[in-house]
Amino acid sequence: MKSVFGKMSVLFVPVLAVLLLLLCGCSGRSGRSDSAKADNPEKKLKAILCVGRNNDLSFQQSAYEGMLRAGSELSRYYDVETREMGDDPTIWESAIYEAADSGADIIMSIAYQNKQNFETIPLEYPNTKFILFDQAIDYSAGDLSNVLCVLFDSNESGFLAGAVAAYYTVSPKAANPDKIIGFVGGIEAITISNFLVGYAEGAHYVDPQTKIKLAYVGGFVDTAKAKDLAIAQISEGADIIFQVAGGAGNGVIEAAAERGVMAIGVDADQYRTLAGTDLQASVITSSLKRLDNALFKILSDYNQDSAGIPFGTTVTYGLEQDAVGIVFNENLTNTLGTENVEKVKELLTKIRSGEIVVSNAGVLTSREINDIVNR
Repeated sequence: MKSVFGKMSVLFVPVLAVLLLLLCGCSGRSGRSDSAKADNPEKKLKAILCVGRNNDLSFQQSAYEGMLRAGSELSRYYDVETREMGDDPTIWESAIYEAADSGADIIMSIAYQNKQNFETIPLEYPNTKFILFDQAIDYSAGDLSNVLCVLFDSNESGFLAGAVAAYYTVSPKAANPDKIIGFVGGIEAITISNFLVGYAEGAHYVDPQTKIKLAYVGGFVDTAKAKDLAIAQISEGADIIFQVAGGAGNGVIEAAAERGVMAIGVDADQYRTLAGTDLQASVITSSLKRLDNALFKILSDYNQDSAGIPFGTTVTYGLEQDAVGIVFNENLTNTLGTENVEKVKELLTKIRSGEIVVSNAGVLTSREINDIVNR
């Protein structure tokens, strides 16, 4: 028996050593620098989008549609999920924490309300990637090398919207001959002002005598207040109003439909999202901020080369990335006329080529912005 046991011991020791090596090699996720896929090509990455509402018919819905596309076309590489956080930004912090604690590889969200969240929470999850759309952060707040901010050249799409408004307000289909157009924003913030500056410059490029009525809702949810502001502008002669107020902006479109004027949608193609409703025909076009395209592009590029995504910085997407623009469709042509639509397309070409340079609100003072609007 002793000799048999001795033989078994000789065999058992190397087998045990191999098993221990295998167990050590399979345990833990430490050492993952860029993504789980870098260590395990067969493992899908978990990407979570946190939005207030995915059906606001505007900004947040555009991001949601980008996730739907990613879930369809990139399903081999990603498990995607959209989490609705609600309209109360005070609870968004806990929602971002929950997403991080769920083991997400990439967490995405939007809006200025998340600025502080994306300056603090990523510090606690250095192996998780965070992407914030439409808001810059202070990278000096700590080691935020795992955070990417994505801004948009919404001044360029705003310029095109302003040109449409200026052409429409003097057209035979306008409610009155006055050269007055309107703008209803959510809040006074750089992201909104960038639309406004472009809108004013586009309108004045077409006709320097165009006057702009300006009002702010004070948020992005109150459709009733947005509607009242639009009605006030209509009573003052505005026959086309550009709404940049998120979900609240639907109130502007309601006012336009009821009072026989036109509205310009924002972020998403609101003529499409309002299909089948009495409001659709009142949306002459929409100034697009294509979160769907930007989100999909980043996830697609990250899958191809994770090191190529410049985390720790802010990037800006514009016409070149098909991340901004306006909607050209039959409703715009039927309302504005083929000749004027072609003129707007020419302006788009000039912006893309650099012949027209649209001012950026981010480098302007409040006084300079006011001068552009009221010149």
